[in-house]
Amino acid sequence: MQPLPVIALTVAVALLLPAGVAAKLYRWVDEEGRVHYSDRVPPDQVKQARTRLDARGIEVEKVDRAKTPEELAREEELKRLKEEEQRLIEEQRQKDRVLLRTFRTEDDILMTRDGKLTTIDASIQIIRSNIRRLKLKLAEMQRNAANLEREGRKISANYLKEIENTRQQLKNYYTAIIRKEQSKETIRQQYAADLERFRELKNLAPKPQEKEQGLPEHSLLETVVRCDSKAACDRAWQQAEAYVRKHATTRLQMLADSIIMTAAPLRDDDISITVSRIRNKEDPGARLFMDLQCKESPRGRDFCNTGEVDRIRTGFREFLGEVSGSGGKQPQ
Repeated sequence: MQPLPVIALTVAVALLLPAGVAAKLYRWVDEEGRVHYSDRVPPDQVKQARTRLDARGIEVEKVDRAKTPEELAREEELKRLKEEEQRLIEEQRQKDRVLLRTFRTEDDILMTRDGKLTTIDASIQIIRSNIRRLKLKLAEMQRNAANLEREGRKISANYLKEIENTRQQLKNYYTAIIRKEQSKETIRQQYAADLERFRELKNLAPKPQEKEQGLPEHSLLETVVRCDSKAACDRAWQQAEAYVRKHATTRLQMLADSIIMTAAPLRDDDISITVSRIRNKEDPGARLFMDLQCKESPRGRDFCNTGEVDRIRTGFREFLGEVSGSGGKQPQ
């Protein structure tokens, strides 16, 4: 239906409205496309888009149609997304301000990173020293217990408990090493992102990859293997035992379902190996961590940096990957 000319529409308004009533006319199109004019909108048409006309047929007000529940939901979601976007923008701006206030140069970022990594490495070295001490202590306690048995004397419950506590301490120390190594990886990632953002904000060109100052080349996480099921972990554990027996030069000191450990190194060319099975409470998998130690002496440290020892250290993951079919998974 074609819209009425203005003159005809004015006449229609006058005819529709009672005498003495102010001119008020609504125009809308129903769902079938028919145009309607009336001084009031029927209840079943209130959701339709409409316009209000004055006595001269000129539009003085426009009312959009009512939105569907789906359209309202989309609008609400769009509003939420925009608010979240704005929040993230403000959060990034705040981070940028803190970054620029904290660091003046790229070297400041690298020095801070290296300082934190060095602190963690020092903590790891303390743990490893404690491990060596506990290995020697455990060896002495086991010798004493064996002597008591040979003499036909009973080993006290307190002494057995002390032996078990020493074993548990060793397990806890190896778990702590993994956590600290993972913290180092988090720090590296964090400061790499900070450095990249700093360069963007300062319009600086990238430089060759910065090496950490005074830190070891190898991460202890290189000897961590993840297995996803109990069966896979059991197979890997058997192979880990075989690997320890093949490469360690000190006697086997502890063999359990969660730790395989040889005695502390005594000679400069000794290799002591420990494998711990660190289980996850949330799933049936575990992490198998191998720790290789040499004697804490100048010659022992030199020996630990030889290619022979390095191949033993780096070969653990590959060996377990081949035999367990896990491909030597990276730890998560």
